Amino acid sequence: MHNMNNMEPSELCQEFARILGATPSVINGVCTATRSRTNIHPVVLGRRAESFMFVPQAFSFENIGRDGRALCLGETVILQDEINPFITRLREDGIIVTALHNHWLFDEPRLMYIHFESIDEPLDFARKVADALEVLTTRNMGRSSRARQATNRRAEELCEEFHDILGGMGTFEDGVCMVMNSRTNIMARILGRRTKSFLALPQMFVFESLTSDGRALCSGETVILQEELNPFISILREHNIIVTAFHNHWLFENPRLMYIHFEKIDRPLDFARDVRDALSVLTEREIRPTNS
Repeated sequence: MHNMNNMEPSELCQEFARILGATPSVINGVCTATRSRTNIHPVVLGRRAESFMFVPQAFSFENIGRDGRALCLGETVILQDEINPFITRLREDGIIVTALHNHWLFDEPRLMYIHFESIDEPLDFARKVADALEVLTTRNMGRSSRARQATNRRAEELCEEFHDILGGMGTFEDGVCMVMNSRTNIMARILGRRTKSFLALPQMFVFESLTSDGRALCSGETVILQEELNPFISILREHNIIVTAFHNHWLFENPRLMYIHFEKIDRPLDFARDVRDALSVLTEREIRPTNS
């Protein structure tokens, strides 16, 4: 993942990422550390699915109080037999487990995702999470990764247009085209603290595994408000996009934040236009926490 506003990560941010074995960046002014579980080689809808969309690990901290504690968020892709040992470690360290679920359908191996949060000193949170991550296997899982095909020039050209249609920030690497954005008009709080973290406000759209017929594995996710969910789903379904999950990722958030994930084997630009059509139902006005 790349920097959305080109600030240099602070020393604290760099140390946070180092402990987690991740790459530091600053997104929406928030220290964000990301990596991919490159030992998991999933296939989704029959296509190799090795982008950050499918094998992510991401961590952030923001809003440090006078006591040195911050809102800390984390998530990782996880295999079924790793889930309970990982949860046990998080709970032993008092980290709040906020969600455990699938994001995708027709995936092999079955990919699950776990989300967790804490008000903690950032480096303490990082050390606790690094300790929990030790239970995750480092063996190669799924189809052994064949070397990627030489970067497809057609895919790179398509990526620019894909990005133009969907906006946000685009990257192209190893045949994977990724567009990232954040819904910063949603002024959410988690555990009482304002959040601008990409983990809380993501929009991400990817295509990968483009084949000679011009079709690729296309996937997307967005944070979404409760009242937006069904209008959004209706448009995805009109375009025969597969809705794969909608659910919470966090707890004690205001307003209530939902997340929707969707996928299709499609021509990337058709997928991008269809998703843009669905995104048009999402509000652009400022959404503030409700008084409760």
